[in-house]
Amino acid sequence: MEFRDPVRARANLEAIAARVPPQVAAAIPALLTDAPDPDSALNLFERLTAAASPELFRTLDRQRALIHYALLVFGHSQYLGETLIKSPDIFAVLAREHALDRSHSREEFREAFARFRSRSFENDIATLLARFKRREYVRIVLRDVLGIATLAEITSEVSALADVLIEEALHETQASFLNRYGTLQYRDAEGRLVDVPIAVLSLGKLGGNELNYSSDIDLLFIYGDGEDAGTAKVSIREYFIRLAQTVTDVLSRVTPEGSVFRVDLRLRPQGGQGEPAVSFSHALDYYENSAGDWELQAMIKARHSAGDLNLARQFIRGVQPFVYRAGAEQSLNFAAIETALESRDRITSHHRAAKRSAIDVKLDRGGIRDIEFLVQCLQRVYGGAEPWLRSGGTLFSLQKLHDKSHISGRDFHELNTAYEFLRRIEHRLQIRHGQQTHRIPPTDADVLVLARSVNPQAAGHVPHQFVASVEQRMAAVTAIYNRIIYGTQLEEQQPAAPEFQLSESHEGREQSERQMLQRLAQDAPELHEIARNAPLGSHERRNLFRFLSAAFTGSDRYASIVRAPQGVARAMRLFALSDFATDLLLRHPDEIATLAALQPGGTPTASEPLFGSYDTAVAADPVFAYVSSSDVPYNEKLALLRKQFRHRVLASAARDVVESRPVFDSLSETTRAADEAIAAAMAAANVPAGFAVLAMGRLGTLEFDLLSDADLVFVRDESLELSAATHTAENITQALSAYTREGTVFAVDTRLRPRGGEGELVITPAQLADYFRHEASPWEALSFTKLRFVAGTKPVGEAALDAVRALSSRYAADPGFVAAIRDMRRRLEQSGGAELNLKTSPGAMYDVDFIAKYLTVRAAAGVQTSNIRQRLEWLVSQKMLEADTGRELADAGELIRTAEHAVRLATGRSRSTLPLGENARRATEELVRAFLRRELPGGLEAVLGEAMARTRRLYDHLVR
Repeated sequence: MEFRDPVRARANLEAIAARVPPQVAAAIPALLTDAPDPDSALNLFERLTAAASPELFRTLDRQRALIHYALLVFGHSQYLGETLIKSPDIFAVLAREHALDRSHSREEFREAFARFRSRSFENDIATLLARFKRREYVRIVLRDVLGIATLAEITSEVSALADVLIEEALHETQASFLNRYGTLQYRDAEGRLVDVPIAVLSLGKLGGNELNYSSDIDLLFIYGDGEDAGTAKVSIREYFIRLAQTVTDVLSRVTPEGSVFRVDLRLRPQGGQGEPAVSFSHALDYYENSAGDWELQAMIKARHSAGDLNLARQFIRGVQPFVYRAGAEQSLNFAAIETALESRDRITSHHRAAKRSAIDVKLDRGGIRDIEFLVQCLQRVYGGAEPWLRSGGTLFSLQKLHDKSHISGRDFHELNTAYEFLRRIEHRLQIRHGQQTHRIPPTDADVLVLARSVNPQAAGHVPHQFVASVEQRMAAVTAIYNRIIYGTQLEEQQPAAPEFQLSESHEGREQSERQMLQRLAQDAPELHEIARNAPLGSHERRNLFRFLSAAFTGSDRYASIVRAPQGVARAMRLFALSDFATDLLLRHPDEIATLAALQPGGTPTASEPLFGSYDTAVAADPVFAYVSSSDVPYNEKLALLRKQFRHRVLASAARDVVESRPVFDSLSETTRAADEAIAAAMAAANVPAGFAVLAMGRLGTLEFDLLSDADLVFVRDESLELSAATHTAENITQALSAYTREGTVFAVDTRLRPRGGEGELVITPAQLADYFRHEASPWEALSFTKLRFVAGTKPVGEAALDAVRALSSRYAADPGFVAAIRDMRRRLEQSGGAELNLKTSPGAMYDVDFIAKYLTVRAAAGVQTSNIRQRLEWLVSQKMLEADTGRELADAGELIRTAEHAVRLATGRSRSTLPLGENARRATEELVRAFLRRELPGGLEAVLGEAMARTRRLYDHLVR
């Protein structure tokens, strides 16, 4: 080991050896090899031993891991090393079992601060908060440098800690203001006295849950509107201006522990000229009528951090239409791109004026700021038409843009890898001395420390090579930035051009492929033979190397494919036919193990259900059962939930492509996975008794497909309070549909409930029955034939199902029912356009479905929750259909469902039209032929056209 000052290092070692037990002294040299700065690590450890108590020495002797932890902290951070020396009781926290295993939530930080405060004699809240922050940073940094947590987990945990510190500063200030000014209230619209709410919103890095160790925090203070009731000694406006100023002072005041945060309020309305706190209505008016585009762009990351949650949500919902302006469905919001460029130019021009020669990983070309601006630019372009893209975090948003094909897989992985690499550098720079810096240090010695800190596993660090690797990453980002932005400009200028695609150099791609094969030849000869010798078409070859490129972006990912060559061999057919499965494997290369474990005609693991009819007896999924019953933290449960559903869906898609099974077997399996995920989410949310979840739409009829939304209805018993039930329903919806590092489970749609978005989120069976008797429309009579109990208290669900029978009876004898149905079907048909549409075109799935639902209502049967073929067979058994007619409709329904499923498998998109691209069209037809086990004379579109023509004739005959 090389020391910059070997004489002092030897003296430090001798001093330490004279104080600590021999076993402790003997362990230090080997552990020092993990410290990026061994000189600093020894200096600080010597100071620790000089002031340590005998008890601490005994603790270090008993638990040698603590020596390692101390040297790591000392070797990475002078700033936090001082904290560890001044507060050796932190070792007791680190000594606890599983102390570093997981991230802490806001609730855990809140509880930890309460305990810390109860044991402290410090009266100054700013000092107390700053001290608590530094102590928690020790644990978080250890999770970071040990590689226990990912970048996303670290920044999310730092952000959660910041939220709690802001929250505590707000609570403390509110308590002091209550004593000083009295209770602040206004009169609401009904004349009642109501406390005036205040919300603290975070923007920037904190708003995106991506806070650095030494970031400024961008805050926005919003207070509620109302007529001042004069209950306090000052006006509402003055009260909240003073409160915002005081909270800001608490957080930013310099204490013996440093400041809690540097607070930036310049993103408030009117910037530095505006008031530090603004009313809700004034803020919305400003962002609608006066805000510049750069101010609106900042609202992309607006998030509640403290104060009144409902007020924050109302503001964020209110401001979004001004941030994302939706135009025509396929048009681009080119002004949003110009906004990003103009904002970036303002920042970088100011930066260039003060720039020195050292590389700035944040503000230089190709740095962190460029990636963030690129992501925000694309969000504003596409977020108006696609609300799913509206999220704050850069990594999450980048993933979503890739999922929606707004950014290519290759560019996604380049940007994702560069962002994580540059942010890791930024973190290591900032924890060194607790300073807000983004510059590569000027001396070789300091660059060497930084390189070791960023990648401790790499051997033989050379300073100029590390700097070159940073420059290479940033150059790649710059190239992508320019290509996407200016490529998008070109697309805007030529709106009639075909679907925009970025071109790439064939020569560069072939060189990259050769390099990957050379690496595989050394590390995994079997995998190399598969990749080199498999007979590949161009599309299949492209997807294979996209997958390998994704796997090469991380050691864990790479190891997962090296261990599972058989999985890669089985993936070849997926690469040829299924962009859905390919995209899943690109995002999660470790899922290749799922394919390796697939057994012909069977299941990959005990957790996978047998395919076949929905009623086939299968063992419960052990992962979902663990999520339901374990006592691990809630966020960990949700991560497991999302990961297991993804695993189930990928396994199902793989069996579809490899085994070519009938479509209803596949849809039944996906439905079962969705049902079990919902039940697990309910259990994780500690659902109270008297609460039930029911499904409608495709989930209700056991036809839940890849990329489907789940139409859910929440029902409660009369004894369960509405507020508790609503909170439960919101938690379940959030657990299933929230986007995280593991993706989502699926989107949840609750708009099919009575009165849609205007109705209560959770209803009672009695309310449902009353609504059905007096208000429900004809289309609801059709829709509710698909209602199915999924999970929760079964008697409550059954009572809701009973209510549907009354609705069927009401419309079974209604002479105006058929006219209303035909009018609704006509409007749906007109909404689909002239292109052949598998849902809306004459004779398409809506015709088959409307026939089945219409006759079910005519039979006053209530609900029929089975797939379309089984529903039609039941109608034949009830003499509501002739056998030949039922068979013809069932065949048409299965053909269309098969085509829909094949389109989703082939394209990775939920679309109702056949794909236009040659590869996707070919894959769709090949999948349909395989699933149906028959040829398609004249092609798929011709076969569909003939079947739909026959179906439309039957629809006209039956629905009259």
